[in-house]
Amino acid sequence: GLQDKIKLVPLNLQDRPAWYKEKVYPVNKVPALEHNGKVIGESLDLIKYVDSNFEGPSLLPDDPEKRKFADELFSHIDTFTNDVYTSFKGDPAKQAGPAFDYLEKAVDKFDDGPFFLGQTTRQ
Repeated sequence: GLQDKIKLVPLNLQDRPAWYKEKVYPVNKVPALEHNGKVIGESLDLIKYVDSNFEGPSLLPDDPEKRKFADELFSHIDTFTNDVYTSFKGDPAKQAGPAFDYLEKAVDKFDDGPFFLGQTTRQ
């Protein structure tokens, strides 16, 4: 499978080596993937890249409405993550509460199964 083709490189996230920023991903964020000479470094971009460039079950739903909804949720993730991390510095319930409320309402949109956006896992 795909996992056999991936070489994981452990990094100290608190003290990333200089070579990572210089040779892998200038933005110096993780995770990053190098494939065919191209480096992809944003998590959501990685999901889409892996989904469209490697064989295996799709990571995204086939249903166009659910795929569009997944893209909308993905676009909210950066804001959500920022709100939650920022809340650790102040009042978590007050600052992160609205972000969780939004997410909870959003995932209720499709409740046709126990999995995110679907009835079964993809095989």
